[in-house]
Amino acid sequence: MSDRYSPSSRSGKQRQAMAVLLLGVLVAMVTIVLALRDNASPIGEAVAIQQDGGRFPVISLQNITNGNTSPSAGHPAPNFVIHMPDGSTTTLADLKGKPVVINIWATWCPPCRMEMPHLVRAYETYKEDDGLVIIAVDDAESDQAVASFVQEHKLTMPVVIDHSGELLRAYKTQSLPSSFFIDRNGVIQVRWIGMLTPDALERSLK
Repeated sequence: MSDRYSPSSRSGKQRQAMAVLLLGVLVAMVTIVLALRDNASPIGEAVAIQQDGGRFPVISLQNITNGNTSPSAGHPAPNFVIHMPDGSTTTLADLKGKPVVINIWATWCPPCRMEMPHLVRAYETYKEDDGLVIIAVDDAESDQAVASFVQEHKLTMPVVIDHSGELLRAYKTQSLPSSFFIDRNGVIQVRWIGMLTPDALERSLK
């Protein structure tokens, strides 16, 4: 009997076929992971950055023109740039198509601390099905102070720092906390000054 028809020969070919199949599956998995990484939004990467305890993204209005915008209900929200620690950037305009909440706060602000659990709960509830983005904007504090706050309150949404105060000026914010609820078209639907109660938060998200 020829060796190519022997059981050992067939077994060897089966092992080769299985090895080729496993290699194909591995290549497909690597391709999918790389594609997901390439398509990841920088604002999503901000969450990983804050959880690692590293430097936080910062906000600026560099090269931004906000001629027809206003931080008031019924008007397009002022645009801004978020600079990631790795040098990448994203803008508020890039998030058009998603509902966005901009929450401006500080670690020393008692009402800010009180409302944070409600914001975290809303973010975890609506981020998947509704695509909700909550951007927690700290008012010009250090990375260390913000990192401690993030860990203490278990923040899962993107956290950025407005070191220059440009965003607070653009959004005419003098009281903390302040929140801006922006629809999928980039228009502010609700401007809320002061602490958000669970009921007020739910109503504003509708």
